Amino acid sequence: MSLRNRTTILMLVFYTLTLSGQDTWYGTMSGMHFMYNPAYTGSSGLPVMNISCYTFLPGNNFALRSGFASFDTYLPGLHGGAGLWFCDDILGEIMNDFRAGASYAYHLQAGRDLFFNAGLTASVVRRGIKTGAVILPGDIDPFNGFQGTHSEYITDGAVTAFDIGTGITFAKGPWYGGVSVMHLTQPWLSESRQNNDRIRRLYTVSAGTSFSNRKGEFNLNPSVTLLAQSDNLIIYLGTEALYRSLMGGVAFWHAASGFTAAEPSLGWDTGSAKIILSYSYVLAGGDTAIKGTAIVKAGLTICFNNVEKSRAIHIIKLPDL
Repeated sequence: MSLRNRTTILMLVFYTLTLSGQDTWYGTMSGMHFMYNPAYTGSSGLPVMNISCYTFLPGNNFALRSGFASFDTYLPGLHGGAGLWFCDDILGEIMNDFRAGASYAYHLQAGRDLFFNAGLTASVVRRGIKTGAVILPGDIDPFNGFQGTHSEYITDGAVTAFDIGTGITFAKGPWYGGVSVMHLTQPWLSESRQNNDRIRRLYTVSAGTSFSNRKGEFNLNPSVTLLAQSDNLIIYLGTEALYRSLMGGVAFWHAASGFTAAEPSLGWDTGSAKIILSYSYVLAGGDTAIKGTAIVKAGLTICFNNVEKSRAIHIIKLPDL
């Protein structure tokens, strides 16, 4: 990698450290619902595995990407859902934040067609730094270029912290909604414990519904999500349509900083597996260096059982795209 690109990535990483420990925004919560709100754990009523990968600002060559994997199911013996999730945010060639957690949600029927879930998640987060990719001002010789003589004095900076989050959801017929508070411990991600290195509490509010025709061949699933963390606010509004095996969707999201994006999505549903691809395009706002595609997502969802065998609970139809 050229000296210019290495220096640009270093500046970008240091910029992200000034954002008061905000979470990565993946453009959508689809496929990641119970990472944001543990009360959604097991809400599909059957064993489901989700795998997703993300690329951020691909046109800028910042090497910003993420990987996510989860598995959750409803367990009658526990009267609720249980699940595991893993997420790795790779912030260029210098830093990565790895998170892993376990979630449980208790499912309660409060009326003939009214259901509540209460969930809790416990997780660990580890921030690691690759010191070999760090360039300090003293490493640059004006005549000979990069020398790499000072980065050896930087410690690896790896920090591991414990975190918890909680949430509740409700469902009545095809309608559902939920609220959650994540990062209750507000973990520190540096040994120096500076204010900007602490993950602030994340508050989410989500809601949605599902419509289908009489034959059940066509389904429409609109949803809305509001996320607030520190001084950052994100509003997400989208809908997806399923006709037989073909899936399509469109969504818009706006950050309080002025960043606005549109997200078209396509997918294929075989019944036991779903394959999806989505792009988030910058419409307005952001730095002038950010052009075109903001986020690219590819995902795979695998179901391990027949939904007809899981009618003992109220199934929430969450967006897949």
